[in-house]
Amino acid sequence: MSSWVKYHFNHLKKWREYAEKIAKAVEDIIPDADIYVIGGIAEDRTTIYSDIDILIATPSRILDNEAKKNLVVEVIERAIDRYNLPWDAPIEIHIADAKTLKEYLKTCRKIIPIRRTQVQQETDKASP
Repeated sequence: MSSWVKYHFNHLKKWREYAEKIAKAVEDIIPDADIYVIGGIAEDRTTIYSDIDILIATPSRILDNEAKKNLVVEVIERAIDRYNLPWDAPIEIHIADAKTLKEYLKTCRKIIPIRRTQVQQETDKASP
């Protein structure tokens, strides 16, 4: 196994740690956002080509593409600068606003919650 493959898999093994660093950065910027891991990591389909897909859900907001792009940059910069996320962590951030969250929930086979807001948790408890 090449050294790059080992290096990449070592990053992938730290998916939860990296997701928590992203969650802290998001909380600083959008306190009511929920954070989930989706994709191959969540579905236990990790390969050498995998990255760590992190979904930032902002159901109380509608964001245009420019706002989503700016949010991704701000979150990654903050996670690196304040929470020591490695600059080469194989992270891919997805943003779901009120319009697109339902689409993600339909298409993702498995979602791992990393951070859920108190409001969302209370809503879940109230549902039958």
